[in-house]
Amino acid sequence: MYVYDTLSRKKIKFKSIRKNVVYFYTCGPSVYSTPHLGNFRTYVFEDVVKRTLKFLGYEVRHVMNITDIEDKAVRAAKGNLKKLLKITQNNTKVFIRNSNELGILPPDIRPKATRHIKQMVKLIKQLLKNKMAYKDEKGNVFFDVSSFSGYGRLSGTRFKRELGGRVYKDDYYQFEAGDFLLWKAWKKGDGDIYWKTELGKGRPGWHIECSAMSMYYLGEQFDIHMGGIDNVFSHHENEIAQSESVTGSKLANYWIHVRHLLIEGKKMSKSLGNFYTVEDIHRMGYRFDAIRFTLMGEHYRKRLNFTFKGLEECAQELKYCKARFSALKRGRFWKENPVADKRGTDALLEFKKYLENDLDISNAIGVFCSYLRKVEEFIKKKQFGDRNAKRACEVVEKMDSVMGLIEEC
Repeated sequence: MYVYDTLSRKKIKFKSIRKNVVYFYTCGPSVYSTPHLGNFRTYVFEDVVKRTLKFLGYEVRHVMNITDIEDKAVRAAKGNLKKLLKITQNNTKVFIRNSNELGILPPDIRPKATRHIKQMVKLIKQLLKNKMAYKDEKGNVFFDVSSFSGYGRLSGTRFKRELGGRVYKDDYYQFEAGDFLLWKAWKKGDGDIYWKTELGKGRPGWHIECSAMSMYYLGEQFDIHMGGIDNVFSHHENEIAQSESVTGSKLANYWIHVRHLLIEGKKMSKSLGNFYTVEDIHRMGYRFDAIRFTLMGEHYRKRLNFTFKGLEECAQELKYCKARFSALKRGRFWKENPVADKRGTDALLEFKKYLENDLDISNAIGVFCSYLRKVEEFIKKKQFGDRNAKRACEVVEKMDSVMGLIEEC
């Protein structure tokens, strides 16, 4: 299998660190608000990657974090810890429910940031000891980006100004880059949202959270790190810097990023009235499996234009495929046809070929749909037997182990 690695900027052959086992980390939701359709474009594709690895014979150890403490969550809770916990717990439940509805396989471990403060503090203390971080007069701890020679390598950024300044926000843009916060000293606006630690009274910065959790569960070096394209800078850039400054080794061997989606050709925005959650679309009368199908309709390195016409077409295509599969399972047929079996074998090989070429699920789905239409041709001509049907069902189920469409969403 070949995948496009953001760090090397090329398609490279995949090889796991451990034989037949893949250690896989995906950046999960920031649960200060309800996850939206754009978030699930990434989560659905991450599920495709996991299913593809299983299809190819790998065992997958998957960790997906829950970001339940960061700037936006503190603002949403207005400095009230009880309110913060209520908001993040409710949104986590929505995220898990929507994930299940969309047929996304659950991770092996779903760690929450608030339950791993100890691991974050330990990592920050090591960075201070290595003199790659420093404390200011208010008790904030910053990572010194000048101490890490590879800073900017993941994003390929040529920074517009010197990196001598400090960035106090969790989420920021390339032109704002500078020393970033590892530990945020408590201030009045934080209310009762803080932890008392060896670093002082405060809370972790966003970036240190994923470094601490990924390495705690997967070790200092693992196979794949994934997320949306918006994570490349600053989040994943900073993860690399702080993690590798402690370990001295490469954090992840492959960095895979998913492009955003558009809604009817426009950026999704509340101000444009085109901001949707998964449940918003479902309430319009669309099944979750059709939503999943639509979210897989474009290669992950291209923008997906989500349209309601396209959603309707996916719903109809999926209805057809499910009906054909159901007919295969319950039907009684005629004389065996070796050509029909060969067509199934060829389709499975072609399906696999697309997946091994940078996880091209959209073209792989095209193979699946074409195969079912060919099977229907054999049946109409009565050139199909019961054994052919059994083999065809095996082919469909094998393909669907990656797509997650025929099984009920």
